[in-house]
Amino acid sequence: MKKITVVFIVVFNLIVCIPLGNAALNNRGGGLIYDDVLDITWMQDANYFGSTMTWNDAVNLVDNFVFQGYDDWRLPESDSSCSGSGCTGSEMGHIFYNESVTSLNPGLFADVKPSMYWSNTEDTGNALNAWRFSFKYGTQDVSLKTATRYAWAVRDGDSAGPVAPEPISSLLFITGGATMAARSLTKKYVR
Repeated sequence: MKKITVVFIVVFNLIVCIPLGNAALNNRGGGLIYDDVLDITWMQDANYFGSTMTWNDAVNLVDNFVFQGYDDWRLPESDSSCSGSGCTGSEMGHIFYNESVTSLNPGLFADVKPSMYWSNTEDTGNALNAWRFSFKYGTQDVSLKTATRYAWAVRDGDSAGPVAPEPISSLLFITGGATMAARSLTKKYVR
């Protein structure tokens, strides 16, 4: 009976103490935030370039940008099938609605402006327009490319080398405790 109780307690603790894997934004250090859902890396400073600019200037600046040794930066993509609120299919809409990143609550990011940011998505209906996203209201729509908006650089993939997972301390503690309990029970019955 004692063995069953010990096994039950160990299994219960393993189930309760193992954290569930959640999709998240991961701070990679050096000004980089990795989004493991979209598989893109964001600049941590949402206002790294310091001012608003036209769409053409934003595209050129980001296309020629080198940071932390990476030269493949781009503007975030928009889902041109959605305008207004609730557009979670765009990269900026994703972090606004799914990760709760706003100008008032920037989370891991810095200097998220309560304003509009350019995307790299042009308006297919009008070559004079491109898509933009507001981090104040969570809205997405098109603007004239000659208007000035902020630029936030992203790049595809993870910008950190692979990291070996660290054993969870509680898991090690439980495993060690279970091993000690099993050994003491074994010694008790061997004598």
